[in-house]
Amino acid sequence: ASLGTVADVVPLIDENRVLVRHGLRSLTAFPTLGLTALARAAGLEGKSAINTEDVGFALAPRMNAAGRLGQAQLALELLITDNPSRATELAEYISELNKSRQHLERSIYLAANKQAQEQFDPDADPALVLAGRGWHAGVIGIVAGRLAEKYHRPVVVISVDEHGARPSVGSARSIRGFDLHAALAACDEHLITHGGHKAAAGVKVEERAIDAFREEFCEQVAHRINHEDLVSELWIDAEVPLGGLTMTAVSQLERLAPFGQDNARPLLCTTGVTLAEPPKQIGGGGRHLSLKVEQHGVALRAVSLAQQAGHHVAD
Repeated sequence: ASLGTVADVVPLIDENRVLVRHGLRSLTAFPTLGLTALARAAGLEGKSAINTEDVGFALAPRMNAAGRLGQAQLALELLITDNPSRATELAEYISELNKSRQHLERSIYLAANKQAQEQFDPDADPALVLAGRGWHAGVIGIVAGRLAEKYHRPVVVISVDEHGARPSVGSARSIRGFDLHAALAACDEHLITHGGHKAAAGVKVEERAIDAFREEFCEQVAHRINHEDLVSELWIDAEVPLGGLTMTAVSQLERLAPFGQDNARPLLCTTGVTLAEPPKQIGGGGRHLSLKVEQHGVALRAVSLAQQAGHHVAD
């Protein structure tokens, strides 16, 4: 229950919060053979406790990768197997599938982002409808979500059949406050089918109708959205001095866990901070940043993680 609640981004409030809190404790104290093997493959072995970030960024993506690449039954078998060697075999294979998913996702993201910049104006267009032949349908939803976050506008990413024999399939992601389902319903005449909700949806469309759908969808978004809604916002919970970022404060904030949808980890800011020494690139390919910051005589080592959308985590 806790795995599914976190993986499907269900609000972590009310009874869901209770289920996840106790479920995470069970994942640590009484893990199944499969989850133990998966945690080991994900580099989580030996952790004193599994948290929602571990589920959302390490365990769930691996299980989801099996489904996205057409082998969902392997994730199910991993969860229920009572054979230790089979659990290890499945966990390692599913982790390899996840690497394949990441590679597909990166390549399609680069192609879709290039199309957005070269063929459209992502800073002016109210929405983006991007299409590519042979884009893997299992990962276009992730790509749509990343582009919607990057450009802060509704995005539809469409996979066109390589041979043109089947209808194209698309995945759409919205931004806060915009009803994606209503906009797609208004474009019904150009679509074979569509379904979903305000934040995410899927479509099926004939290749010859993609341009007409793109035009109509962008018009619908333009009519239904305010210009201010297309400007991204960063919600800060509190401003604190560096001197207030103590281990005691961190421990107190952790009492608000489990964090997730509708119960986000508190986001703090501080001002008047200077670099105490030149920053350094770290991690594979230098994607992350290590730095030392100073304020009013207090210095802290900090790390900026690329995969966390620029949020800085102080040591």
